[in-house]
Amino acid sequence: MLSWFSRIRCSSKCFFNSLALRTSVSRKLVRTQTTTNSESTRNPFLFWSRSLLPIALAVSAGSLALHPQSDPSLCEAPSVNSRAEVVVKGSHKEVPRELIDELKAICQDNMTLDYEERYNHGKPQNSFHKAVNIPDVVVFPRSEEQVSKIVNSCDKHKVPIVPYGGATSIEGHTLSPNGGVCIDMSLMNRVKALHVEDMDVVVEPGVGWMELNEYLEPYGLFFPLDPGPGATIGGMCATRCSGSLAVRYGTMRDNVISLKVVLANGDVVKTASRARKSAAGYDLTRLVIGSEGTLGVITEVTLRLQKIPQYSVVAVCNFPTVKDAADVAIATMLSGIQ
Repeated sequence: MLSWFSRIRCSSKCFFNSLALRTSVSRKLVRTQTTTNSESTRNPFLFWSRSLLPIALAVSAGSLALHPQSDPSLCEAPSVNSRAEVVVKGSHKEVPRELIDELKAICQDNMTLDYEERYNHGKPQNSFHKAVNIPDVVVFPRSEEQVSKIVNSCDKHKVPIVPYGGATSIEGHTLSPNGGVCIDMSLMNRVKALHVEDMDVVVEPGVGWMELNEYLEPYGLFFPLDPGPGATIGGMCATRCSGSLAVRYGTMRDNVISLKVVLANGDVVKTASRARKSAAGYDLTRLVIGSEGTLGVITEVTLRLQKIPQYSVVAVCNFPTVKDAADVAIATMLSGIQ
C-alpha cells in the first residue's frame, strides 16, 4: 500500500512540476485577462491545482496500472461491471524427469500424469479464478512420511507444490499458476485417536467434517464448524473456514488444538501439545491456520469437540429491514440463548 501511494505521489509531483512550468510561462497572459475570479487571477496555480487535482491523481493511477514498475500482479481483475473470471497468471515451471521418477518411487501407483486428472485438480469448477496452468503431476500420499519425502524431493528440484483438500473453496486456493506438483490429501482420511473425556479428536487432513460428525455422533460429540459439503479438515485449517455456527462456536482458529506440518524442506513439526492451556513459546498453531499452504503441508490435526445439544430449535423470522434483523440477533445473543 505504501509503495503504491508513494508512486502515485511521485507521479502527481512530476505532473504538477510540468504544470507549474507551463503556468509560469502563461502567468503574464493570465494576469492581463479580465476575469471575475480575482483569486484565480492572483494565484493561477491555485486555480489549476483545484481543478486538475482529481485528473492528475487519475492519470497517475492510470499510468501505474498500465506500466507497473514492480513485478506484475498475480491476477488480472475484470472490469467493475464484468462477471468474467479472474485470470491467475504464472510462468510454467518444468518438472524434471528425475523428480517424476522419485515421486513414482515414493507413491507407487498413487501418482498420475493423466491430463484429465491434472486438469480437474488445476481448474476447479466452483472457483471464480481461472488458471493459465495446471499441475504437471498429481500425487496421493497415504502417510506423513510420504508427504515429507514428496516435499523434500520438490524442494531439491525447486518445483512448486500445491496441497489439495476437498476443493470446495471458491477463492482459487487449489490453483497451480506455475504448474508443478499437486499433493492430493484425500487418501490420508483416518481418525487416529478420540479422547471422549477430553473432548478432542486427532485426525488426518483428508477427513471430511461431515464424515467426522457421523463418526462422533454415537459418542454424543460433534465438531461444530459447518462449511460447504465436501470440505476436509486439512483444507478447513489451511483456509481458516467458519460456517453458520461460527457466532456460537468460533472459527477454525478457535477449534484447533494442535497441528503437525511438513515444512518446505520436508521437516515435520508439531505446533503444540494436546494441553488446552500452554504459555510455552509462540502460538504456531494459529500461525499455520489460514496460511493456505504457504507455510507447509498439514498432515495431522487435533480438534476441540463439543457436546451435542440435547434440544435444538430452528426458527424462521421475517424482518422489514436488515437493521431490525441485526437488532434481534444481537438481543438474542445478549440474552444468553445459545
